[in-house]
Amino acid sequence: MAALTWRPAAEALYCIRQPGTLWNGLMPLPEGLEPRCPTSGTYRQEVQDGLSRVEQYVAPGWQPQVLMGPLKRAGYVLLEDETRGPQHYSVFLGRSVPAELYYTAVPDGPNTLITVSGN
Repeated sequence: MAALTWRPAAEALYCIRQPGTLWNGLMPLPEGLEPRCPTSGTYRQEVQDGLSRVEQYVAPGWQPQVLMGPLKRAGYVLLEDETRGPQHYSVFLGRSVPAELYYTAVPDGPNTLITVSGN
């Protein structure tokens, strides 16, 4: 018997304003990444109220820095490296100081869950 995994329809992804792009249209989303939104009601409300932005992606395998290259090519620089260990990668990025983006990657089963958040 096959297990079923529920995945919301793309239009149900409240945090992805422009499907198929990274950070609300900054660039096309690199292949192999699956968009997702945090399940937290607090995040949902903050995003819907325009107080915060957050996007999540699942990458196959352990690829904690898979979006760092595209973000750097878009002009974001590493402002502070907060790497916490082999199973958690997090940094602050920006085009200026203070940091504009918080990027974090953690294991999601055999994959990587990447969260990009900011204002």
